[in-house]
Amino acid sequence: MKKVLLTIIFLSASYAIYAQNVTAELKAYLRQNGWNVATEQYACLSEGEFASYSKTFYAGTEYTIIAYSEESGVMDIDVFLYDEDGSLLEEDSDNADVATVGYAPYVSREMSVVFMNYDSVNSIKEYNCKLMIAYK
Repeated sequence: MKKVLLTIIFLSASYAIYAQNVTAELKAYLRQNGWNVATEQYACLSEGEFASYSKTFYAGTEYTIIAYSEESGVMDIDVFLYDEDGSLLEEDSDNADVATVGYAPYVSREMSVVFMNYDSVNSIKEYNCKLMIAYK
């Protein structure tokens, strides 16, 4: 799935309306593959900054969590999933401009998703970053 997401973002970057294309293409891809978008969160993040979002994840449901920037200046974005005790459950902290993790909880519970602008072209500029959580 990550390869497809990178392709969508790369192809969208060649158009003038970068942000709209990325989000529209990603939503279309998710819908075509049986996913429903549960959450879309935005944050303006400078290099090294992060934002978090709490959500109830339900047992027996498969989730995919995607973080990306709506601007081409973010070179590395990461995403982390924590349980209510603060234990790290999943992470995507590689050096890519798209981060994805999947999770299917056995028990319904509140969890926290953190997404971070780890590296960007201009370290003091705030970039529009997006978190999307989908389920099926």
